[in-house]
Amino acid sequence: MLIPGLIRVVPTERWQLALEFSSGERRVLDCSVARLQRERPDRDWTALASPERFKHLDFDADRVWWPGGKVLDAGYLFTASSPLTGRDLENQLLRVAYRNQAPTPDHPTHHVYYVCVVPFGSRPFLLGESINGGHGEMGGSTSLDLAGLRAWRGWKDHFELSGCGWAVPLIGADERSSVDAVIRGVCRRADTPDSDVVSYDWKKRR
Repeated sequence: MLIPGLIRVVPTERWQLALEFSSGERRVLDCSVARLQRERPDRDWTALASPERFKHLDFDADRVWWPGGKVLDAGYLFTASSPLTGRDLENQLLRVAYRNQAPTPDHPTHHVYYVCVVPFGSRPFLLGESINGGHGEMGGSTSLDLAGLRAWRGWKDHFELSGCGWAVPLIGADERSSVDAVIRGVCRRADTPDSDVVSYDWKKRR
C-alpha cells in the first residue's frame, strides 16, 4: 500500500491529531497516551499527557515528531486513523490564545478574549469573548472566513486582547496559508516560554 504524504497536522484540544494527506484524505487519530503506549511501545509517550507538550510538534511528508525522539511515521498515522468527514470536519479545533482582561466595563473579574482556528471548517477563524462565565455567561463568538476576518475592523485588536498579537502578521491574502501559519506558530510556541499557557498569568488576572 502506497502511503500518501502528510500536508497538514493539527493537534486538537481533544488529544487527537487531525491529519490531511497529499491524496486529499482527511483523517483523525486518537493520540491518548494509553493507546500510544500500547501500539508503539518502543517509546515512552507519557510526556504527551501534557497538552502543551502534545501540541509542541513538527512534521514533514513522512512523519510527525516531538522533542525527545518521539516519532509517528506517516504509515502508522494513516492506517491507525479514521476518516474525517461531514460535521466532524467542523469540530476540529485548536486554541490559539486566550486572555482574561478583567476588570473591564463589562465585568470586574471575568472578561476573557480568545482566538481559535477550525482548520477544516468553511469559516476557520473563531473569535470570541467569555464575560462572567458559568451560568451567567454573557459572551459570544463568531466564525469567519478570511475575507470576513479582514473586513472586521477590530480583528487585530481582538488578537492582541486574546494574547496572540504575534499571529497578526501571519494573516495574509491566502486563507489556507494563513491558517497553516497560525497552526505552526501555536505548535512552535507550545511548551516554551512563548507559550500562551505559560505567559497567561491567571492568578494575576482572575
